Amino acid sequence: MAEIDRITMEKELFALEEAGWEAISSANGDFYRRLVTPETLVVEHDGVATGDDLVAEIDGNESPFENFRLDDRRLVPLSPDSAVVTYRATADVTGRGTFRLYMSSVWVRREEGWKLMFHQQTPASQQEG
Repeated sequence: MAEIDRITMEKELFALEEAGWEAISSANGDFYRRLVTPETLVVEHDGVATGDDLVAEIDGNESPFENFRLDDRRLVPLSPDSAVVTYRATADVTGRGTFRLYMSSVWVRREEGWKLMFHQQTPASQQEG
C-alpha cells in the first residue's frame, strides 16, 4: 500500500471514529445506522451485540459525554479497502465519571463508503491514565 493511500485511509477512518463519538454523545443513532451492516458485531463489557443493537443503544443514550479524547491511534491496513484501527479513549460521562477504554474497529470500504464490520471495547485498568 502506498504511503499516501495509508495516510488517506488513516485520516478517513479516524474522522469516522471521532464523528462516531460525537454521534453517541448526541444520541444520533442515524450516524451509525449508515455505517453498520447485517454482519456487524460489537463486543463490549456485557457481551456481543449486532450493529442494530449498537444503533438502538445510541438512540437511547441517556448519559452523554461531557468530553472525550482519542489517543495512541494506530492503523493496520489489511487491504486497500480494509483496515483495523485501535486507540485509547477517555470519556467523561455525565453523572457517571471518567471512563478509559481500549478500542478496536475493523472497517471495510464498499461502494457506498466505509462500513464498520467489527468493534470491540476493552476497559482499561484503573491504574492507567
